[in-house]
Amino acid sequence: TTTNNILRPRDTAAHIDLRRYPAPPDLDRYVERFWAVHWDLDEPYEVELIPHPCVNVTFLPVLGGEVHGVGTHTSKHPLVGRGQVFGVKFRPGGFAAYRHVSAAAFTDRSTPVREVFGASADELADAVLATPDDARRVELVAAYLRQRFTVDDTAYQQVLRVIGTMLDDRTITRVDQAAERCGMSPRTLQRLFRRYVGVGPKWVIRRYRMHDGAERLATGAVDDPAALAVELGWFDQAHFTRDFSALIGMSPVEYANACAAADDREPMAVLTA
Repeated sequence: TTTNNILRPRDTAAHIDLRRYPAPPDLDRYVERFWAVHWDLDEPYEVELIPHPCVNVTFLPVLGGEVHGVGTHTSKHPLVGRGQVFGVKFRPGGFAAYRHVSAAAFTDRSTPVREVFGASADELADAVLATPDDARRVELVAAYLRQRFTVDDTAYQQVLRVIGTMLDDRTITRVDQAAERCGMSPRTLQRLFRRYVGVGPKWVIRRYRMHDGAERLATGAVDDPAALAVELGWFDQAHFTRDFSALIGMSPVEYANACAAADDREPMAVLTA
């Protein structure tokens, strides 16, 4: 999936060290990648994300291992001093298919890994947190996941195909378009997404287009916010501004100008948002 979920990406990159590691071939059906964030800060800094429609499993000192369902709101992560977090990003629908659970039960929730995987997950968390080496952490978690494969889930293939279509074809802005492209009814698509992804297909499409919009605004690639809104599938600029502001806490123009200020770029000439 896309990686453009970090708000104010250039400013954030100056404060944290984000590392991404590919999943081994035998796991990449379910796992998109492993990742780690390292930081060493003189002053507190808050990282803000527009979460992807994916489940993440994280390992953090004190908190241990946690399963994070799809987040429907931006998430804020205040960082201080020196620290690190290691994580596993599952593909959309991948966690539900791998564990044979309903993704909707995890939406907007964080659950200790032991409640999902059992007591052995505590030993895994201890081992992951005991080593400072990311490569070793990947090995430990990959081995743990590999040992717990179950019967494959064929319906999950349909979810992956639809998700790929939504990502690859930016002209898809409605559920009926995605359903027709993939040869299924909108109702079937909605049922699959609730079960495997944890949110509906309309929400996923809007989230991906919001990622697209935020990325383009952050890089200064938008000359006409009204045209951007329509291109991304909103009825007009006012509707896009409302949804963008509700999610991110500022209008598209305000966000573009905040990124420009951090990057030493000229602010957008548009004065209304």
